Amino acid sequence: MFHRSFWQNTKIVLANIEIKATSYHPHITLNLISDKDDNKILELADECEADFIITGNTNDFTFPEYKKTKIVTPRDYWENHRPAECASHD
Repeated sequence: MFHRSFWQNTKIVLANIEIKATSYHPHITLNLISDKDDNKILELADECEADFIITGNTNDFTFPEYKKTKIVTPRDYWENHRPAECASHD
């Protein structure tokens, strides 16, 4: 069981994310992947013009990009695409 302060802190963190985040609501419906939830990821990437989809789901995401969004594994992103300021902290 979690302590009450855990839930209070969680609510604060989520409220801060909601204040600072940008919400996107896709205006297209795709049917490129058999898993409907994965199509929602592509729809969202399209709407927000995402640079990357980082996923370990190589069974469903079998193509290297969708429009301008690169689809990469976490390892590929870490080794080849992460921002320089992140790489300098290794």
